[in-house]
Amino acid sequence: ISSPRPILSGCAQGSLLSPTLFNIYVNGIPKTRSCHLAIFADDTAILTKHKDPHTIITRLQNYISQLQLWLTDWKIKVNPNKCACLLFTKKHYIPPLPSLEIFGQPVPRIFDYKYLGLHLDPKLSFNVHINNAIQKATIASTQLSSLVARWSTLPIKHKILLYKAIIRPVLMYGYQVWGSTSLMNIKKLQVFQNKQLMHIFNAPWYVRRKVIHDDLKIEPISEFIKKTSTRFFNKIPQIRNELLQTPAYDPALPSSRKRPRTVMDAVFVNFPQVKRLRADPTPTNLGV
Repeated sequence: ISSPRPILSGCAQGSLLSPTLFNIYVNGIPKTRSCHLAIFADDTAILTKHKDPHTIITRLQNYISQLQLWLTDWKIKVNPNKCACLLFTKKHYIPPLPSLEIFGQPVPRIFDYKYLGLHLDPKLSFNVHINNAIQKATIASTQLSSLVARWSTLPIKHKILLYKAIIRPVLMYGYQVWGSTSLMNIKKLQVFQNKQLMHIFNAPWYVRRKVIHDDLKIEPISEFIKKTSTRFFNKIPQIRNELLQTPAYDPALPSSRKRPRTVMDAVFVNFPQVKRLRADPTPTNLGV
């Protein structure tokens, strides 16, 4: 046990009480009606909304000015190089905006930011995140190739267990947030799963994907997202947190139609039947 020493700033780390002490330490962070704070451990996101982008920048800069005073008083250091500004909008053109500053250093405006493992883009299409998730899942599958490959002698049930426990969690991380992404992204994920299951089952190319999924008892990607997301969102009302209840979800409101939980009411066609072109037996050359 070390000798007692005075703590002039911050809080002790490495004990069971460290997370609680840190939450108490940062509990006095300034709050304002124009901005909303999303704090997870030492990561802080400042959110605000308005139709005018210049008003957004003004609100953020005003709050940053208040935040700087609080950080200085409590001797909390901020790394400006890790700060970034991301503007979510459906507009195709955004006029030049003044840059934000924190402690005299400019905050760069970016178009892709990784926050808590999710890649966020201005239109929340999650295209970058889906592509990165497929790459990470491919790497995980490659590392397990000696166990889940076609030529592996491991029983199929054990291969399925590895896919569900290791590969699919890497692929589907954060699906409760991006589950309402475009059908093109869902198709990319489904194609990846089709390839993985074909390797696990050692199936030839002509076997239908639906047959493989049924035999292995694996849900298609869209059904997996819909079923597990429904279970997730149904548990939210049981959690005593006011932030989870605001804003209220109403499918009849236009503002709620693009929210993540709309995936619960989505209808997917997982394995569409492809109509093959057949030769017309009717002769076209009447002279023959």
